[in-house]
Amino acid sequence: MSHSDVLDSGVVQPESNQPAHKRRAINAIWQPFLQFKLLMYMLGSTALVAVLLGAFLYFAFSDLVSVVTGKAEATSYYGEMIEIQLVHLFRYCGALFVLYILLLAAVCVAYTHRLIGPLRPFTRHVEALSQGDFSSRVVLRKGDLDIYEEYAIKLNELAVNLETRDKQGSQG
Repeated sequence: MSHSDVLDSGVVQPESNQPAHKRRAINAIWQPFLQFKLLMYMLGSTALVAVLLGAFLYFAFSDLVSVVTGKAEATSYYGEMIEIQLVHLFRYCGALFVLYILLLAAVCVAYTHRLIGPLRPFTRHVEALSQGDFSSRVVLRKGDLDIYEEYAIKLNELAVNLETRDKQGSQG
């Protein structure tokens, strides 16, 4: 296989005995600790902002409630209505926060999958080259980030060069 064949063929899909859905599941959780760590950083910073926002809203609305209800009458109609609205507000904010956490986890797993996933074929390729299998090629998935494509092409060119040298060495 020449250099032009490697460049023209682009990324070749591997032959695999595993079903596609099993490979996807394995690749999605290839680095679970890293994905979990990233998720915890994102959730921690989000929780800090949520707590600060909640404290601000609590103090802002508590002042409003005390002004509207007056100090003497704590059970006025307006005071009760504001308290009911505050309870609804905090319930909706809590529900939105839970939804946000779920969406954040999904985005975290999906993005780290796209970011870290291509390292797996690179690792397999380098291991194969180090064991003398110069026919190995880097295979990237369709959804992998474009920044890895240049490295895949260069590693495939290296493999072609090594394979050519190996064949010439065995013939000569």
